[in-house]
Amino acid sequence: MSDSRRFWCVFSCVVVAALCVICGPRSAVADDPPQPRFMLEKFRPLQSGVEIEQPEAADVAKCRVEVDRGRSHTGWKVIGPAGQVLRRFLDTNRNNLVDQWRYFQNGIEVYRDIDSNHNGKVDQSRWLNTGGSRWGFDTNEDGRIDSWRRISAEEASQVAVEALMRRDVALLQTVLINRQDTRALGITSKLEKSLLASVADPAGRLAKIPALAAGTRWVRFDCAQPGLIPSDEGKATNDLEVYENALAIIDVGGKSGLVQIGELVKVGQSWKLTSIPVPLAGDTVQLTSGGELLQPAIASVAVGTPGVSPQMQKLLDQLRDLDGSPPSATATRESISSYHSRRTDVLGGLNLAAGTPSERDQWGRQLIDNLVALVQSGAWPEALGRLAAEETRLKKQNIKSPLVPFATYRYLLARYSRSVQAVTDAAAQARAQKQWLLQLEQFIAAYPAAEDTPEAIWRLGTAHEFEARVDDARTWYRKLARQYAATPAGQRAAGALVRLDLKGKPLLVAGKNLANTTVSSNAYRGKVLLVVYWATWCKPCTEELPALQALYAQYRARGFEVLGVNLDLDRTPVPAYISAHRVTWSTLHEPGGLDSRPARQLGILSLPTMVLLDRQGTVISAEATLADLKSELPKLLGTQSRKSAP
Repeated sequence: MSDSRRFWCVFSCVVVAALCVICGPRSAVADDPPQPRFMLEKFRPLQSGVEIEQPEAADVAKCRVEVDRGRSHTGWKVIGPAGQVLRRFLDTNRNNLVDQWRYFQNGIEVYRDIDSNHNGKVDQSRWLNTGGSRWGFDTNEDGRIDSWRRISAEEASQVAVEALMRRDVALLQTVLINRQDTRALGITSKLEKSLLASVADPAGRLAKIPALAAGTRWVRFDCAQPGLIPSDEGKATNDLEVYENALAIIDVGGKSGLVQIGELVKVGQSWKLTSIPVPLAGDTVQLTSGGELLQPAIASVAVGTPGVSPQMQKLLDQLRDLDGSPPSATATRESISSYHSRRTDVLGGLNLAAGTPSERDQWGRQLIDNLVALVQSGAWPEALGRLAAEETRLKKQNIKSPLVPFATYRYLLARYSRSVQAVTDAAAQARAQKQWLLQLEQFIAAYPAAEDTPEAIWRLGTAHEFEARVDDARTWYRKLARQYAATPAGQRAAGALVRLDLKGKPLLVAGKNLANTTVSSNAYRGKVLLVVYWATWCKPCTEELPALQALYAQYRARGFEVLGVNLDLDRTPVPAYISAHRVTWSTLHEPGGLDSRPARQLGILSLPTMVLLDRQGTVISAEATLADLKSELPKLLGTQSRKSAP
C-alpha cells in the first residue's frame, strides 16, 4: 500500500481521538496536540503530480500545529517555520472526522482532497489558485479520478500527457468526449457518430502509439485562441467553443517534445478532446483540417471524383462557402433571412441531385432538421413555410417514402412550437393544445409503422396525464406498451402504467448509491419511506428541499426516512450538490436521466416526483406533495415502535 493510500487508514484512527480533544477544553489542546512531523510526513495529496511545500527535515522541528476552529468547522492547521500555512485538516460537519485535507505552496492553497458524503473516503479532488482549476470526482472512491466537473483546456492536455506516459486508459477517458457530452451539447446525430468514432477503442489505439518516457513532464499548452461555432450553423443546438490543432509542449529528459492534442471542445466547465492524442517525432506537426467540429459542415469533393456529378459538386462547394461564412451576431434581419434562404435552397438542391436513394434520404433529413431548428430558434420566420412546402413536395414525389412521415411529424412539432410561442391567453392555449393532440392522433393513424410514432403516442399519453385525463392517458400508454414494447417510449409507457396504478401496492426501488453500495427500499421496512425522484437542474426540487429537510428532521426519530433517486444524465454534479445542500439521506443514481432504468420503471414525467410508502412498503401516494406529507406523516407514524434506519 502506498503512503498516499495508507494514510487514510492511519488518519481516520488518529483523527477521531484528536478531534474529540479539539472539541473539548482549550487547555487540553495545548497539552496534547498532533505532532507536525506526523502531519507533514504521513499525509500527501491523493492525486499525483501536486507540488506542495514540504519543509526540510531540519525545519520540521520549527513547525507547529494549531487548532483551526470556525463557525462551520474544526480541525488543525500546520504552520511552517516562517509562519506560513502548510496544511489544514478540517471537519466541516462536526462529526469528529476530517473530511477536507488542504495543501499549500508558499502560503497559498493549491490542492484539497474532499470527503463530500462524510463516509471516511475521498470522493473529490480540487486544484486551486496557483495550482490550477481542476475539480475531479472519484465516484467509486478508489483513489482515481473518474470525471471532471471543471477542467481547463490546458489542464486537459496535461492529463492527456500523463495518461500517455502511464498508459492509463481510464485516465485518458476522463478527458475524451463521450456520448453524454455530445448529448449535452446537442450535437447532431451524424456528427455525434463521427466524434465518438474518433475516440473509440482508446486502449487499442494507445497500444499503437509510441510510449512517452518515464518522467516526461508537461510544460505548457500551445494553441491559438479558441473559436466559436454558433448554434445556427447546424452542428449543435448550443454554441460550441473549440480549440483547433492544440499541442502540448513536453520535457523528456531535458529535451523538448510535442504531443498533438488536436481539437478540444468545452462541455459545461470542462474541456474535452475529440481525438486520441499522439506524441510527435522531432519537430513534425501534423496539422489537420480542424478536427471533427471545425471542419466545414460539408467537405468539398474533388472535381472528377467518381459518382459526383458537376451539379452535385457545384452545390457542395456552395454549401461549403455558406457554412464557412455564416452571418454575424450583428447582421441585419434581411441578411440573415437571405443566408438561410440560400442555404435551404442548396440543401434542397442536394436532395434532388443526389445519385442514390440513401443519399437523397440523408440530404432530405438534413434539410428538414435544419428547418425545424430554425423554426424553434426563431432565427428565420420563413422556415415554417419552407418546411410545409417540403412536406408537400415529398408527398407528391413519393407518398410511400419514409421521409414523408419524418417530415410530417417534424412539421407538426414545429407548427406546435410556433403556436405556443404566439399564445396570448388561456383560451388560445387551450385551442392550440386541442389542435396539437388531434394532429398527433391523425399522424399515429396515418403512419403506424413510422420511426416517430412511438414518441408521438408517448406525447399524447403524457399530455392527457398532465391535463388530469388519466383514463385517456392509460389508453395511449397501453397501446404504446403493447405495440411498441421494444422501444424506449414503450418501456416508459409500461412504467407509467405501473405508476398510475401504484397506490395500495408494494414498490421495490433498488440501485447503487453514491458510495457504490446497493440500497433497496426493502431495507426500510418498518419505516415510513418517501422515495424522491429529483435532479440538480430541477428548480422546484431545490425550492422544496428545505421544507422536506425540515420534515425529515421533525419526524425521523419517529420512523420517517427518505430515499433519493437522482435523475441527472451523469453523476458528476450530484456529490457537490448534496454537499452544498447538506442532504443527509441516501441517494441512488444510474446514468441516463429521464431515460435511465429508475425513471423508466415508473415512467417519470416531471420532477420532483415523490412516492410515499407506509411501514409495510405499500404505496400511500405516487404523487405526494409537501402538503400531503404534512397531513399524512403524523397519521402514518403515530406511536408505533421505532426501528433503526438501514
